[in-house]
Amino acid sequence: MSLQRARAELDDVRARLRAIQKRLLRRKGEVNKWRSSPASPCCLVLLVYTRGNAEVVANFAQGLGWRRAPRVAALTTEDRSKLLADLESQFDSVPLASIAAVQEDPVRAGVCSEGEAISVIRWLVEHSLFGWVQEQNSLRGVAPSRRQLVDKALSAIPVIAPERLQQRVRSSLSGSLRSQRKWLAKFRLRWGLRFGKLRIQNHLSVSDKRALAYFQWINAASAAAPACQPPLLINMDETSLVRHVSGLIGTVVKNPSNGCQLGEVAPLCDRRSYITYLATITHDSEVQPRLPQVLIGNERQFTATIMNSVDFLPSNVYLWRCKSAWNSHMLMRRYLSLLASSLGSVLKERYAILILDVARCHLHPTILAHAKRCGIRLCFIPALMTAELQPCDTHLFARFKATFREHWRRQKALSIAGSLSTFQWLEVVVSSLQAVLPADWGAAFAASGALAEQTRVADVLCAKLGWASAPLVPEGLPTVETASLVFPKKMKALLHQEMEALKRRRVELKRECKRAAKDQKLLAAKRQRLLKAHAGCCDLTLLARNDQAWQAAKGLSAADLQLLLNRAEGDRPTTCKANLVMQSLLQVVLAPPLVSPMCLRDCVTVDAPTAATCTWPRLCDDVFSLWIAD
Repeated sequence: MSLQRARAELDDVRARLRAIQKRLLRRKGEVNKWRSSPASPCCLVLLVYTRGNAEVVANFAQGLGWRRAPRVAALTTEDRSKLLADLESQFDSVPLASIAAVQEDPVRAGVCSEGEAISVIRWLVEHSLFGWVQEQNSLRGVAPSRRQLVDKALSAIPVIAPERLQQRVRSSLSGSLRSQRKWLAKFRLRWGLRFGKLRIQNHLSVSDKRALAYFQWINAASAAAPACQPPLLINMDETSLVRHVSGLIGTVVKNPSNGCQLGEVAPLCDRRSYITYLATITHDSEVQPRLPQVLIGNERQFTATIMNSVDFLPSNVYLWRCKSAWNSHMLMRRYLSLLASSLGSVLKERYAILILDVARCHLHPTILAHAKRCGIRLCFIPALMTAELQPCDTHLFARFKATFREHWRRQKALSIAGSLSTFQWLEVVVSSLQAVLPADWGAAFAASGALAEQTRVADVLCAKLGWASAPLVPEGLPTVETASLVFPKKMKALLHQEMEALKRRRVELKRECKRAAKDQKLLAAKRQRLLKAHAGCCDLTLLARNDQAWQAAKGLSAADLQLLLNRAEGDRPTTCKANLVMQSLLQVVLAPPLVSPMCLRDCVTVDAPTAATCTWPRLCDDVFSLWIAD
């Protein structure tokens, strides 16, 4: 009993000394950087149980996961390195016999009490459990249940500890369901965990490939800028603005004394009426005032009266009255023309790169061709990643809509009967734009990885993609396979369908060409058979009376006629002149017409007896003279 009392008094004295030391440090104004000294017995036991792992012991010395631990100042890199060096030197300076004694039983070795040893083992189990939960949440996407946590905690008990200490820790963890829930509640409180669900997000392995493809694309586009034209990055994105903002949170009377009904009155058409806002920002604050801000409304919202009487709009705000308030291919081409005209001389001094998402209205061959004509290069943000990579989504829209709601609430508070006209609503939109847009958006482009070759990427983006830091992006343009990751799957399927349709159309055209060639051959053979039927005729008047042969013969050119007459002249001694002319004509008729037709009907005007008795030179002279005159 005396030994136990002495140990209890010794523990009490140690606790009082630590408390006095802390008071002295607080009075001197020094910050307590860690909860436990590196030379404490608990740190020595942890070093033995973790086989010299200084990182784990440093977390214990800093106070991570301590019960009722106050807020401890975060250690700098220098302080962390110093703490690790002290722990490693302490472990190296301990004799091997002492390490063996602590490994066998730290309580019997007199290093620490049994309560301290159990606390160290429990802290080591919870530290291992915390790392496992973090891995399950981030890499596996699993929120472990109570049963999983208890099983993992029981398996994390260090085997190197004495059996009786293991049994005590094991009995405290594997108790009743109520005790397990109480222990898990305290465990979550000490280690900064919560009981809830994990958010559903995209698969990281696909997201980081898409992000790398986008980074490679934007880097190649910026590198393609000439030396005399620095790159100018511009981001355009759409968002919707409601006509009547409802559901705003504010101060509300519980029990009105005058008995009136509380509530805002708004027709359903106003609550469902939206316009599209085409927002445009750039990283250059000097060019930002020149960028167009477009409001697209339908014919019911932006009537002709409103379009003719609105005179309070700034020079960079435009109202477009269309049949629909949605963006389209036609409006995108109109926007590119407006952007080019708004930039003006800036396009000659800067290399403009317009960053868009892969919405269907942004992708069309005519849009790409029109952007090239306007001197603007397009670069697309990957699908399902606009919330992380698009500057308008990450930095502009939330700020703008919060300002819009506040200005709308103030204007409604001053209006009659709490309703705003279209002019008043447009004034609210314009005042919100003027309050938000005049800012430096360079940080937005840098945080999303569009500037500075991803050297200033936000930590939030790296954490969402599972990166410790921004990886090294390959140089040059991405390959076709890599760039295809930027576009959505539905669009890829649509492209495949179009390619298949083009292939089918190409096969059909080949078949039609074959059929046409076959028909042409059949027609030529039929014509040849028809003309051969008249080949034995020596009377030129029969050729003139045969309609099909006559229509084919009308396509002869002067050179062809000269050729057949020369051939007929060479065969004169052996055959009849008229028969030679007929055969030569039939041979030339089989070929397609070359030049303007010749009026052969007028050439052959002699009767049959005259043609049979006429001489060949006279016939040739008559044919040529009449053809030249015609």
